[in-house]
Amino acid sequence: MRVKEYLFVLSFILLVFSGCINFERETIFDKKVHIPKELVYDIPSLPPLCDEIPDLKKGFADIKDGKLYYEEEGEGIPLVFINGGPGDTHQIFHPYFSQIKDVARIIYYDQRGTGKSSKDDSGKTYTVKQAVEDLEYLRKALKIDRWVVLGWSYGGLLAQCYALKYPERCIGLILGTSTTGIPSSYSSRERERKFISLAEWDAIENVGQMASEGKVTTAQCIYNRLLAGDWKRQRYYKPTKEEMLRQALYGWSPAPGFEERMRPDSDKINLRGKFDDFKIPTLIIEAKWELLWWDPNRVNIMQKNHPHAQIEIFEKSGHVIFADEPERFFSLIKNFLEKLDAK
Repeated sequence: MRVKEYLFVLSFILLVFSGCINFERETIFDKKVHIPKELVYDIPSLPPLCDEIPDLKKGFADIKDGKLYYEEEGEGIPLVFINGGPGDTHQIFHPYFSQIKDVARIIYYDQRGTGKSSKDDSGKTYTVKQAVEDLEYLRKALKIDRWVVLGWSYGGLLAQCYALKYPERCIGLILGTSTTGIPSSYSSRERERKFISLAEWDAIENVGQMASEGKVTTAQCIYNRLLAGDWKRQRYYKPTKEEMLRQALYGWSPAPGFEERMRPDSDKINLRGKFDDFKIPTLIIEAKWELLWWDPNRVNIMQKNHPHAQIEIFEKSGHVIFADEPERFFSLIKNFLEKLDAK
């Protein structure tokens, strides 16, 4: 085994192993406050995990008026990941999902207007409809007949819209702590305030204000907010410093105007009742301590709108379940994929 591959495998084992020995890790219930006395302006350099994953294929697929950056690894049933945001990149899925490359042909990609994919200076193509069509362009470019579509967070909205538009191309649908696709007027941060102190909120919002005024970069903003306690909105267990760094450096990269156009367009979507007769096997994965979505009835809404879906709720997870409870999560994913493959 080459040195680079050995180091990647070793770091991955340590990452997963640390996720299994959770009793040693800080959780949101510890309610510890670690606000740095000074902002960190000099963000340590760290290469993206894409450069360290052995045998990872990289390329660009042609789409209307641009190209989508994508990566592939593994063999088996095709499985495409749609990241959240709107504005995140595929980087959030590294290195976690590499462990199922023995049962799936894994496809990562950056949505139009994010990461390494094409940007649109006019902003006219930043729509949910176009994002769905871009995903179909990717399927055709990779010469995949049918695949499993996994949407995480906001990506769950795109996954649901794609499955409704192209059901004949979907073997299965997986939704992880997903947007419901149903308009909600709920806007309270009550659950967050149970775990994030006022001092932490002040620090988090102060850095956000500095970013809006151009006093800190996006990476500096994200990293310092995470250090101040913002990780509690997304995770049950405190992430490592390396995870925080990679999230700051590579996890958020929307083009100018992307988020401003995609959010209101997403808010117009209403999927209520659209899945009453949906026959494609669907797995919905939820977290008991989901703080990022404010609506306490969200799980019930998803359950009601997907009456035929298998729903699994993780007891010791936040928004990023695959990082909080990796062992159970990937066992569940493998089992779901094997059932689909058997059919």
